[in-house]
Amino acid sequence: MTWVHDNIYAAGGMHIPSNWGPFADQTGVTGILHFAPDRAAKFIGSSPEVFLWVNIADENQAASSERLLAGRFLYECVAEGRRILLHSSLGRHRTRWAFVAYLMISGSSVRAALRQAADLPWLSPYHTDTAAWEAFAEMLRAL
Repeated sequence: MTWVHDNIYAAGGMHIPSNWGPFADQTGVTGILHFAPDRAAKFIGSSPEVFLWVNIADENQAASSERLLAGRFLYECVAEGRRILLHSSLGRHRTRWAFVAYLMISGSSVRAALRQAADLPWLSPYHTDTAAWEAFAEMLRAL
């Protein structure tokens, strides 16, 4: 569990969903971008102001449309001044692709976004499909 950007906190597993209320109170996090296969985890406590569940277990399942959805959600939440929890039931590092999508929607190049996603607090190296990110960048340019 850690802050990966000014207003983005990344975590995985079931500790935070089980302790959502105290976590939200301590951190000021008001929204959740949550990844879990088949069904969303139950976050115990008051409901977050914004919540998006994406039915994905791993980055290799994320098409450009999911990258756009996740990246835009983070971008819009941060632009509104929200603190957001980037969460995967299967582990924090499975959220990294959404962070890359956010960086690219924010204007980072593929190379810069991937470099940032390979630095602390993320685990290095970041094994990803660079061609998929190039295709995503091309899609963003076409929007």
